[in-house]
Amino acid sequence: MKPITDARGLALSGLDADQAEHYDALLTDLYLYRPGVQARLQDLLDQAPGFVLGQVLRGYAHMGDGLSTDVPEARRYLALAQALPEANERERLHMAALQAWVNGRVAERLQALEDLVLRWPLDLLAYRQLTSMLFWTGDKRRQLAAAMQAVAYWDPSVSGHALVLGPLAFALQEAGSYELAETHALQALEQHPLDLWALHALAHVHEMQGRLQEGERSLSAVADRLNDFNLFRGHVWWHLALFKVGLGRLDEALALFDQQIFPGPSVFYLDIQNAASLLARLEIQGVNVGERWQRVADAAEQTVGQHLVAFTWPHQALALARTGRSPALAAALAGMRDQAQAGADQAAMAQAVSEALAHYGAGDHALFMRQMRPLRHDAASLGASHAQQDLYFQLLVDTALHLGDVPLAQSLLQERLASRLAGAPAWPRLTEVARHMAQERDPARLRALLRTGGLP
Repeated sequence: MKPITDARGLALSGLDADQAEHYDALLTDLYLYRPGVQARLQDLLDQAPGFVLGQVLRGYAHMGDGLSTDVPEARRYLALAQALPEANERERLHMAALQAWVNGRVAERLQALEDLVLRWPLDLLAYRQLTSMLFWTGDKRRQLAAAMQAVAYWDPSVSGHALVLGPLAFALQEAGSYELAETHALQALEQHPLDLWALHALAHVHEMQGRLQEGERSLSAVADRLNDFNLFRGHVWWHLALFKVGLGRLDEALALFDQQIFPGPSVFYLDIQNAASLLARLEIQGVNVGERWQRVADAAEQTVGQHLVAFTWPHQALALARTGRSPALAAALAGMRDQAQAGADQAAMAQAVSEALAHYGAGDHALFMRQMRPLRHDAASLGASHAQQDLYFQLLVDTALHLGDVPLAQSLLQERLASRLAGAPAWPRLTEVARHMAQERDPARLRALLRTGGLP
């Protein structure tokens, strides 16, 4: 009997041909961030409980929610997959990746996913798992290397080709290759105009090059459709808010916070990151955000010790400190210290950054500066993008100005330009901006430079 394969010719265990087509459609919808995928996958598993990768994918999804409370369910789906005797070699390696994830073994998970992409470069699931994982490691060179591993095997004739372009575009822009990044993002959007990851990559290109009006137009053009997608849409709304901040439309950015970015209770890690980061940036620009920190702190307090994505921890600490929730903050920091002492990956850095941001949130600027300034570059090891990591520099510049140290604020602003280098043609413009920063001494104008990265 002819083996059942996916749309790229990779063998699948536990499905018939019609069910394999359903799986391909699900995988496409998953990476286009369309809602309802997990419910449909569960329906498919109810029909075909022997579908090995379906059980693994359910486990991946629970781990991807980013909360320790989801780990038992992920383990359950892993056990269901491991009990299926017909699993092939590729599927067993996916099980190994999931097992390493639920056990917190980052290096083993990374190795399994890299081996999958090496041996089966058309494995879309492995490719997207690998590039997603590396987003949170802070290793931008490896992120680009991972995205490049598979590209030689993909072309427009391969089903799902557009879904490899978004991660490639994102990795390229993080490496400062903005022109190439934009090309690949636009190619992905030609095939799927509402590919949120490709839109996201393009937004980063606009952000890092100071092309704020283009960025706002690009996202505003699809704003009426964003809420058709899953929770990742909140991060795209966040990018739109950043463009509005950069353009000086601070009231509009605050309205986006209320209407789209954090409209109601949410413990999703990206929502907490987006919300805390935006509120801090708006306050630096002199906006009175009212009681909005309380809503973010509610989510932070509810999930103390539960978030698996370490980049979330400093945002939790900032929200808890900003609202004076000392017992919850103490519990959060104690948990971080325990994980750091146990040798958990990223925990020591996350603890140090969280303690520093807690001082900022409590208004202790001198202590924040003393603790955060030595960490300002190493903190990138907690993952996320240049644009998200920029929060550290935003807070440091604001703190330097609170302390009356204008030369330090100028120096930090100039350092931020290093993440925005776009090749030799941009150098004269960047050096001109750096000179302008060195000459500007008005605190309000220096803070305004944070909105745009200083780029004209």
